[in-house]
Amino acid sequence: MDFCSRLLSSFFFTSVRSSQSVIVSWNLEGREPRKKIETSSSPQKNLSNNMSAASLSSSFLAASPLVGRGSRNARKSSSKSSSFQIVANADMMKEVGTAVLQKDSLKAERYVASNRFKLQKGKGPQFEKRWAERKSRLSKLDGFRFFTLMRRVSEGRGEEEESDYVSLTIWSNKENFDAWRTGEAFKEAHGGGTIFGFAEMLISSLMVLKGGPKPAFYDGLIPISTSPDALINEWQQADGWRSVVADGKNPLKSDVYVAMNRFKVFPGSEVAFEQRWKERESDLENCEGFQTFVLLRRDALQADDGYNYSTLTVWKDEASFQKWREGSSKKAHAKADQAKPLFEMPPSPIFYEGVLALVDPQGA
Repeated sequence: MDFCSRLLSSFFFTSVRSSQSVIVSWNLEGREPRKKIETSSSPQKNLSNNMSAASLSSSFLAASPLVGRGSRNARKSSSKSSSFQIVANADMMKEVGTAVLQKDSLKAERYVASNRFKLQKGKGPQFEKRWAERKSRLSKLDGFRFFTLMRRVSEGRGEEEESDYVSLTIWSNKENFDAWRTGEAFKEAHGGGTIFGFAEMLISSLMVLKGGPKPAFYDGLIPISTSPDALINEWQQADGWRSVVADGKNPLKSDVYVAMNRFKVFPGSEVAFEQRWKERESDLENCEGFQTFVLLRRDALQADDGYNYSTLTVWKDEASFQKWREGSSKKAHAKADQAKPLFEMPPSPIFYEGVLALVDPQGA
């Protein structure tokens, strides 16, 4: 089934005709439908009183893991009627699962939520324009620490497997993330909570995306960040979102450079891997252009790409990263190169330019 069919089967709505009605049964706990919402001559009715923010848009944000269950349960209720019934699990976290940690695993100090996107050829500027013009007050929310839309600039290993863009948000903890994805701010940023808003978002997505978005969640370990005072003024985020003009034809100017190194850590070696990073010598905070570092531990029963750990380092620009790599990084990696291997194959690096960046006054 193609992307369009899968999305429409997970959330179906009819055209504006008084003779038609849509019956949507939302199952927030994965059990029997609890509520039916009927619309006839008022398709613009705001649905926020009847369904959670996550239930409204989770099929868009996490199409791949959510649609399978929704499409299997979608069915026509009558051949003589244009009514439809759709059952969907609105909790994307229940789809990916939550990692089971070992006794001595490091305590999470951040929570990181990301969504990976593959785009149709040449659609990057249009995709960025959609993000630039969305309504959001993200940086004003409790627990928000950092956001950027990451535009891939390296081929990585296995070109076809890589995402073109990744939205990445750092939260103080998982509770803050959960509050956002089930709250009003989520709806504001994803269609506004109306049928028409969702329809517009869906259609515009089909115009640029190649397949469904794929969410990935992480515990953030050993966070390091510098003072963001200058960045807050530069990025002008007074209303909670960036004010950036995007024409849909040219890429947005990058705000940051993001370097990631991804690892497939052996089962049973997770604690040793984390401790090795905790004990390593590093002077990142003193490096010119350094902004943020977090060791990411995948929060899922099984990582869909096999990478259960990754480093995330944010720099002012690529020049700052290259200067560090040619100097201080060699010292930081010296002991690791001599130690017992804890992961499969060499780590897989990947690089991005970050646009529409936001940061909390506390830093990431």
